[in-house]
Amino acid sequence: ESSGGKSKRLYYLDWLRVILILGVFFYHVVKPFDPMLDWHIKNAERSVAVMTFLLLMNPVGLPLFFLVAGAASKFALRRRSNRQYITERVTRLLIPFIVGTILLSPFQRYLEALHKGNFQGSFLSFIPEWLARSTSGSLLTPLTFGRWGLHLWFLAFLFAFSLLALPVFRWFERGTGQSFISWLGRLVELRGGILLFILPLALARVLVQPFSPPEEHGWLDFVYFFAFFILGYILYSDDRFLRAVRRDRWLLFAGGMLGLVGFFALFAVYGDIALEWGLTFVVPWSIILILAFTSMSWGWALDVLYLAMRYLNFSNKWLVYGNRTVMPLYRLHQPVIIVIAYFVVQWDVGMTLKLLMVLVGSLLVTLGLIELLIRPFKLTRTLFG
Repeated sequence: ESSGGKSKRLYYLDWLRVILILGVFFYHVVKPFDPMLDWHIKNAERSVAVMTFLLLMNPVGLPLFFLVAGAASKFALRRRSNRQYITERVTRLLIPFIVGTILLSPFQRYLEALHKGNFQGSFLSFIPEWLARSTSGSLLTPLTFGRWGLHLWFLAFLFAFSLLALPVFRWFERGTGQSFISWLGRLVELRGGILLFILPLALARVLVQPFSPPEEHGWLDFVYFFAFFILGYILYSDDRFLRAVRRDRWLLFAGGMLGLVGFFALFAVYGDIALEWGLTFVVPWSIILILAFTSMSWGWALDVLYLAMRYLNFSNKWLVYGNRTVMPLYRLHQPVIIVIAYFVVQWDVGMTLKLLMVLVGSLLVTLGLIELLIRPFKLTRTLFG
């Protein structure tokens, strides 16, 4: 952000990035104890509290992640040519995705297969099966990124978004694009105008959901997260957007709460049939569910952004360390969690103790690997971003 001709770093965006990646870490730590969705490793005893936490995180966490990434692209493109921007994205996203897929994915799948009783044998004998599974089905789908890279799908999405959005971002800088941004800026000057962005987000889901079921990290997620990536850039293209976020923070919170109430009211009244409306496309019920979901995503994501702007625009030694550490932590955390959870879920102890062991053990081991194997060597620093 410019201030008196000088560039001023927005530390709160760095804090958000660190906090969000720690949130992803915790999200994966508790996944073995979620009674609803399948995961690589599962504990026999599971928790409704964990399921509730994951359900509340789902509409907000990843959309906010991509919003912050879009904002970061805005600042990166101020001082980089297209070629420099793409080269940086190859180095920081594509190479770590490919390296992580080769080095980290097979062993995670191997432990999952052993845990679920789908395979017996050595790790080396599992490699051909992993290759066959990873290359099966259509490759022209975002699901491929998750099939190959597992948790690293996020890096592949970000890389694809960076390439796809680059012409759009450059258009925003030119005459007609600037006129469009200015028109949006006038729109949000009206009280509550910032809530109108819920409509294009909902439309993105309405247009895709009839043709692509909401598989995790499939086309629906791809289009939806791409919209947040673009909106992150737009938010930092005109001061009026952030002023509207500050002014309308309670309206944004209310919009999210209204979405939450609407969401659970439909499930309370209609039960399992409401789940079908979320998984297929039924007019008007699916559209109502989509509006409720996008209200939570947009309203609460911007509320978190407001809180970060208000309370986290400073730097200290923890932020400096976090900035250096969170991306290798993101790349390494899930394999470590899977290895530790594979053994911990077999113990004859209570679920709370197991969860604590997975949490503390995974954090210490991941940070240890970063300090001992990643940070000291230039090659590993490059390969793991």
